[in-house]
Amino acid sequence: MCDNLMALIGKALKDEEVQLEPGRYEFDEVVTLHVSGSVKKENDTLCSPTVSIPLIATLALFWEKSGITQDHALRMLKEAISEALSAGKDTSEEIQSRMKHVEKAIQTVKEGLLDQLPKVKRCGRLITKDLRVELLPVEEETLEPVAA
Repeated sequence: MCDNLMALIGKALKDEEVQLEPGRYEFDEVVTLHVSGSVKKENDTLCSPTVSIPLIATLALFWEKSGITQDHALRMLKEAISEALSAGKDTSEEIQSRMKHVEKAIQTVKEGLLDQLPKVKRCGRLITKDLRVELLPVEEETLEPVAA
């Protein structure tokens, strides 16, 4: 249970901001934690292993099969990235229409290819939204940087 508790504490605190100046710090502290709340572990699921598709190789082959030269493909990619970044979430109707075509193509690929791949196990989600971790007050010390 101790390993599970350590993992849960890490998950609960992962977004906490650390207020330290750059430098190396050494510490050797004994702390008391109060951990309360609940954790919900959902069932494991089976899914298509989309992360195992090699993106770079896929794009390289796609460019080759499309007849696009390397220089032209790079120029188009840079231009598309720049436009997408500048548009942000406020994309025009024209771009949204193109995005729907891409989504349809992705769905077609999923149904025709990805669904045929052997499924892999994905661990069930761990929901810790009401888990609270509190450091109980002890003698307060300030961390000071150690000379490098």
